[in-house]
Amino acid sequence: MNHQPALKRRQVSREELYALVWKTPMSRLSADFGLSGNGLAKICARLDVPVPPRGYWAKKDAGKPVVAYRLPPQKQGGPSHADIRPTPPVKPLPVEELQTRDVAVKAAEAVMVPEATDRLHPMVRAWFAEHKREQKERAQENRRARRDVFSWSRPLLADLTERDLYRFRVTSAVFRAVEAAGGQVVKAPVTGKVTFRAGGHDIACSIVEKLYRPLKVPEDDAWTAWPDHHQTGLYSSGFLRVTITTYLEGRQKQWIENDKQKIGDVLPDIAGAVIAGGAFLERREREFQEAEDRRREEELRRLERQRQREAEERRWQRFTKAASDWEEHGRLLAFIAELKRRLPSEAPEAQEVLRKRIEWAEGYATNLDPLCRGLQTLDRWIEG
Repeated sequence: MNHQPALKRRQVSREELYALVWKTPMSRLSADFGLSGNGLAKICARLDVPVPPRGYWAKKDAGKPVVAYRLPPQKQGGPSHADIRPTPPVKPLPVEELQTRDVAVKAAEAVMVPEATDRLHPMVRAWFAEHKREQKERAQENRRARRDVFSWSRPLLADLTERDLYRFRVTSAVFRAVEAAGGQVVKAPVTGKVTFRAGGHDIACSIVEKLYRPLKVPEDDAWTAWPDHHQTGLYSSGFLRVTITTYLEGRQKQWIENDKQKIGDVLPDIAGAVIAGGAFLERREREFQEAEDRRREEELRRLERQRQREAEERRWQRFTKAASDWEEHGRLLAFIAELKRRLPSEAPEAQEVLRKRIEWAEGYATNLDPLCRGLQTLDRWIEG
């Protein structure tokens, strides 16, 4: 089997990069660097290196005249080199995770976005009651404020708009799809920052309007009853955006509506991604626990090896002490034997005192002998 060699980090100068981008099409050159075309284009922009315009290579291959842009002088303080690091290859998803996703997708295929609001998910139905309650509270606050100039009140809460109701219906369908796939809805504020639970793990998700900042304020800017939920100056694009916000190591997914595709068309895919996210978190937790168990076992083995080394060191110290005591015992016995040999030459009145001193020394010398109680006793002492 042929394996493509791994691409390495490479440093290029402005001049070298300029020569390369005008010699090889960006699509091929970026692959040589291990980057995407967009990634290489960003590096060229950072180094202020011009790139061939669209259609340049087609015209050149057809023999038509083309114009190559000159490399401008380096800007003051601008970079002269770039470190190009290849993008790591995307790891394939584990088979277990793929199977979990496929089962979830199939289980959610029958779910559809409801046309009406009378049979929505219970957590979404609660938003209507929440809206009515808050609307009433704000109206009361405003009435009190009119009577008392020192009272503070929030702006009146408008009625639900068509965009609000559409988001409610789509959110309800997403909830139903996730539940049909085996997940749960554990947190569902009206802001759309919801939390699912899949495989015993929480998966955060946002189901919100895709906003934009227009150059001119739209005439009909009352697109939601809760304008304070969004940054001032942002308006609805007329499309929803569903995003998995929990970090899933590259598995975060986003679905944005457009004229051709609605969120209702990708409900199974959303449910599958949520359930597969739970499977990924479960596998990662299991792998983390296994790694932690291996680390703990290795630490226990290290401590055991250290304990054995320390015990061996203590044995050796006791063994060498026994040898030293045995040597000292022999030296003392030789000295005591010499004392006994010379004892008769001393005065009779001093011999008794000296004999007791020699007996005292013999007792100490005998106790110093490590072999006096047998080899087994010595071995037990050395073992500790």
